[in-house]
Amino acid sequence: MSMRIHVFLVLLIAISQPVSAKLYKWVDEDGNVQYSDKLPPAAVKKPHENLNSRGLIINKTGRAKTPEEIAEEERVRKLREETQRQIDEQKARDRVLLNTYRSEDDIILARDGKLATIDSQIRITYTNITRLKERLSNYKRKAANLERKGRKIPKQMQTGIDNTRQEINDSYESILRQEKDKDTIRNKYASDLQRFRKLSKLKAATRAEMQAEKEQKKDDAIVKTVIRCKDKAHCDQLWTRAKAYAKKYATTRVYVDSDTIFITQPPKTNEDLSITASRLRPQKDQQEIIFLDIQCKKELATDTWCKRPEAIKIREGFRSSVLGKK
Repeated sequence: MSMRIHVFLVLLIAISQPVSAKLYKWVDEDGNVQYSDKLPPAAVKKPHENLNSRGLIINKTGRAKTPEEIAEEERVRKLREETQRQIDEQKARDRVLLNTYRSEDDIILARDGKLATIDSQIRITYTNITRLKERLSNYKRKAANLERKGRKIPKQMQTGIDNTRQEINDSYESILRQEKDKDTIRNKYASDLQRFRKLSKLKAATRAEMQAEKEQKKDDAIVKTVIRCKDKAHCDQLWTRAKAYAKKYATTRVYVDSDTIFITQPPKTNEDLSITASRLRPQKDQQEIIFLDIQCKKELATDTWCKRPEAIKIREGFRSSVLGKK
């Protein structure tokens, strides 16, 4: 059938149909082009076209997709959704990172503060281990005296010995877990620092805006109670001031006061404030830092920092008092 005849038939069919009627064009199984105002069932799943009254194509419909193609499209759709989810999560993490820290130093101080907190806990655990060992030594001394006299060790004493040994083992296990936590913190902040540097280069303008906003907000509790020393002489001076500051505001008695750590008794009542000051060197090639931690009885088991108004005030005044700034 010639092109002229095709065009003539299309126009003839179009003219004979109401304006709103549809005209379809498709190729049948024998390869012949067909026109009709109704699409036969056999052609529904095959490619076809909608024509207007002038015989022009107004819509094309491809062939029906196979189950395999539908399944593949679904798989691609899910992959795209997962990819977008990861992108959105990364953007959210980036916003938090830029909103939380104004500079690389803030990230480093936050990391060092968290490490200092764990170091303080580890030192307290070591102090407890020393106490437990003294108790165990007393038990063993008494047990040895009884054995020399040919007397049997009382059941209560043996229980005390066993329990003390277990407490010592538990304390060492706690230290190992805390050391592992320190590695996790170092890795996490190394990743944050790397990402922050990249974002700072890619989005300098955005970062500048966020810095201006961030400067109006309060610093994190960790940063407020971390002081980096310039050298040993400087640190000696600051350490004396830090301990004096801790003694002034702690409401519990001092039970550890050394060259590197100062600890008051743990809080027992709701009014107690226990203060720990630590003099630490997180890395061998870095200067020492001084860290202050304030503890009160927790309102919730998940509380990390004491949120009482007086504790917040003590934290906020720590750096200015020790550094001699008003």
